[in-house]
Amino acid sequence: MNGGIKTLSVKQKILDATHGRALGRPDWDLAQFLLLHYDEIDRLRTRDLAEICHISPSTVRRFCQSLGYDNFSDLRRAKCDNPENQYEIAVENWKNGLYQPRRLYDESRDALWEIGQKTDWAAFGRLADEMLAADAALIFALRPYTFILQEFQSQYASLGRQLFIFDSVVSAAPVIERATRLCCVTLSLAGVLFPAIDAPLCELAGFKAAVYCPRTLREAGSESCLDHYDARFPIHARTQEYNYLELYGKYAVMYFFDMLLGLLVERRA
Repeated sequence: MNGGIKTLSVKQKILDATHGRALGRPDWDLAQFLLLHYDEIDRLRTRDLAEICHISPSTVRRFCQSLGYDNFSDLRRAKCDNPENQYEIAVENWKNGLYQPRRLYDESRDALWEIGQKTDWAAFGRLADEMLAADAALIFALRPYTFILQEFQSQYASLGRQLFIFDSVVSAAPVIERATRLCCVTLSLAGVLFPAIDAPLCELAGFKAAVYCPRTLREAGSESCLDHYDARFPIHARTQEYNYLELYGKYAVMYFFDMLLGLLVERRA
């Protein structure tokens, strides 16, 4: 499997498993233990999990495989390659004043105002048309945006259209194989997803749209990834700092996709 893809979102994959499908009790207990002891995964082994969760080593292996990893050692390596301590992130955000009510209001207001004023409405309309014409619409995104987009996914389904949310092109393969016309949207304000899926996405036929932060891609030297996209929707931010984008980016993303939903309903009616 593609190691670069797997390192992006170990915790997201576990969270998605608990939200997106009906787990049996052994898998549920294992998933919850991994989430509650995420920072200890580096020190755990398969036999430790089996003993603690009262399950078999083969159950641990099958659960890891269902997430896209070969086994627990593979999952552990992916987690070590991309450490994700949400408590430390929250503390750092608090120290930097990101949770102050006035700053939350100002930053969110400014981001929403800019989207409303500077969106390319012709491209926005084309995206809506392409989504409605496609057999399946795919959104590639990472947490926290995957959870925000679940509401959009549900509302989109009410229009009688299929929409799927993935964190890699590899995981989207079953949908891609069945569809004859695709519409793909890559959403990554922090920018890490664009280079990670650049090569496999380039090979896909169909309409492609990018929702991105220009400064992030510019600082990372990944602007060339946008060459494969038919429509581009920049969401500007004052800094490319990851925690800032993850916090304030949520409001901008919700606003963008709420506007898109309104246009889809209008054109579907």
